[in-house]
Amino acid sequence: MSEIEAKPKPLRWGIIATGNISIKFAKDLLVDPATRDATDVAHRIGAVGSRSIEGAKAFIHKLETDPGTSTECQSQLEACKTYGSYDEVYNDPDVDVIYIGTPHPMHYANAKRALEAGKPVLCEKPFTMSLSELDGLIKIAKDKNVFLMEGVWTRFLPIMYRVQEIIHSGKLGKVRRLFADFSIDFRPDEHPYSWRMIDPALGGGSLLDMGPYPAVWATMLLHHHPDNTSKKPPTLVFSHQTIYARSGVDANTRWLLEWEDVGQALCVTDMTAHGTHHGCVIVTCEKGDLILDGSIARPSTYHIIMRGEDGPSADDVKETFEVPVPAGVGMCYEADEVYRCIKRGEIQSDRMPWEESRMVQGWFDHIRATSGASGTG
Repeated sequence: MSEIEAKPKPLRWGIIATGNISIKFAKDLLVDPATRDATDVAHRIGAVGSRSIEGAKAFIHKLETDPGTSTECQSQLEACKTYGSYDEVYNDPDVDVIYIGTPHPMHYANAKRALEAGKPVLCEKPFTMSLSELDGLIKIAKDKNVFLMEGVWTRFLPIMYRVQEIIHSGKLGKVRRLFADFSIDFRPDEHPYSWRMIDPALGGGSLLDMGPYPAVWATMLLHHHPDNTSKKPPTLVFSHQTIYARSGVDANTRWLLEWEDVGQALCVTDMTAHGTHHGCVIVTCEKGDLILDGSIARPSTYHIIMRGEDGPSADDVKETFEVPVPAGVGMCYEADEVYRCIKRGEIQSDRMPWEESRMVQGWFDHIRATSGASGTG
């Protein structure tokens, strides 16, 4: 077999919406898979859909003129189709899969249209605004036999696999508790009411936008723990939301989860205060702690601190490990998962299954329903 024949056939992506998250995803699609030792995948941007043709063209121009875009990728982008509607992307026969990067309340309608057109879908988190909407999408995916996945990209980062291996190995003993915090001072008072983090019609508030990140660390480290032999969902012990008075969305949210045979997880989101760079995730175990530093979305450093029998002391041994993303933001890893699942003829990912999206959506539904926060759902 020749070198050309041995190369994987590119998956042609249709990008829906042209905001910041779509730019990040598109840039990662252009990263050479060889930089992450992936030889079985290939990605291309086949089409971009915006609310106007000018918006789609501006999106491509931004990618073409980015300093990190190679000459080869610039050539590929020249062939990319630009559309002034989303339906044109869904119906394009030269598009193999759809990425949805629209605001949260639009996810259901956008994913529904794409699935009905027979296109596989990777939809940004949060998947939908309610569990009933998510169940509707899953039914269509089953009926159409079409791939569907929530884009919780942190699940696929190399550091997630490394940390899972350590916690699940028992090296640190039994898990006692986990703390995961995603807090950024967005200074909401300085933004107009129409800003996406404030406006309830756009799914505003900290929980929906930021909540999937602490949730993914709790899920991957505790729900997937070997001690959770029943794989039963955890108990949502309690939750609290502080309401942002200006619009009624949540300014911050805290919720406690308990896996009966594993441990507890306290998850925190906040759009009015910065969280610490050191210890965005802390896993406390019998023999020691594992602490992650950096952004909770893509931390690159973790520490293992082994304790003595009498508890923490100045003599505790601390080891530090770096697990950087080789190139790009790291969203390329979830794109690789989509490629492999579609190639195998699967309609959902074992690493990001529908049932776990349903589990997290259920937490969010319950928290929002019991707090009185505003929102579209």
